[in-house]
Amino acid sequence: MQGTLVTAVLGGMLLLFSLSSPLWARVDADEAQLETIRKDLDEDLTAKSETDKIQSLAKQFNVAPDVVQDLRAKKQGWGSVSIELAMAQEFSKTDPNTYPKLTDALQHIESLRAKKMGWGQIAKELGFKLGPVVSAAQHVRNELRKDSRPVKSTVPKIEKPEKTAVRAEKPVRPERVSRPERPERAARAH
Repeated sequence: MQGTLVTAVLGGMLLLFSLSSPLWARVDADEAQLETIRKDLDEDLTAKSETDKIQSLAKQFNVAPDVVQDLRAKKQGWGSVSIELAMAQEFSKTDPNTYPKLTDALQHIESLRAKKMGWGQIAKELGFKLGPVVSAAQHVRNELRKDSRPVKSTVPKIEKPEKTAVRAEKPVRPERVSRPERPERAARAH
């Protein structure tokens, strides 16, 4: 009896670990993707000025520009600022009663980051997934890149002169002569 109980418990634990490992793998993949986006945003040497980036982030996350400036003053790169704002936005959606303002959620996330917690650990503790945060960070990256591209100038196109040469008419094709039917084939067909 004890042998079957031990086998059932071990089988249950094995099943639990095998089903939960894809979840761990997904969190690790999301966290790796966030880290890649953070590095892209930090290394992005666009011609866009710092005030333009601050205004763009403030507009995307619907916060005052001072909030973005305060995060930058804490020696954070553009990637970390973007991810923190995206996490605060997602956290305020999941717990709107406790954290009705984005700034309140941001302060809580900053305190967790001060405890050396990773993005995945924070998301797990606060009860949301990293997928929406990754999407928001990618959106920030794309918007900053889009805004930094030079605008195409509207140079008037030079009109080409019309062609006035007259084409020579093509000669008419001669009518195709039909082949004479061979008597041997007609006999075989019947």
